[in-house]
Amino acid sequence: MKICLKVLSIFCFCFLLIGCENDNNKELIDKVNDLEDKLDYLLEENGLNSNIDSSNNNEVINDGEGNTTIDTSEIENTLNSYGDEANNILSNINNLKIPSNRSETIDLFFEWKSTIDKLDSKLDFYEDELESFYYNNKLSYSDYRKYDYEIESIEDILDKAEDTLEFKTNYDD
Repeated sequence: MKICLKVLSIFCFCFLLIGCENDNNKELIDKVNDLEDKLDYLLEENGLNSNIDSSNNNEVINDGEGNTTIDTSEIENTLNSYGDEANNILSNINNLKIPSNRSETIDLFFEWKSTIDKLDSKLDFYEDELESFYYNNKLSYSDYRKYDYEIESIEDILDKAEDTLEFKTNYDD
């Protein structure tokens, strides 16, 4: 009798789990489909094409074969400006005079750290903008990669500036 109760309770538990699983899966699928419909509506409302296909066929907006259709001189000027700014920050940090007062040293650290972070944020935003140009077929893959590498090299300069700042102030946030 005890064995029958145990087997029966195990079967009931299994059926309970299977029943819940099917309802949850259906509910999740319905939510995903609803979100895809809302996304399609918003994209259409803003004049953009959706690359989401309800049959789960992942289409690529830019296949890398496109040509650059925008003037790249502005991009190059912007990246040169950011590169010069990063080099100036590094140079200034290399020539930094560290005060003997620890509190002033920490204040100096955060002053320069915020300068580094501001430029880093500008670079992140600009990198997103270039990626948007690429995905909207305004920038070729080779140009996108070239500018992305330039941004990475500027970020390396900022990393070096931050490391130097931490070393000179003997402070790491």
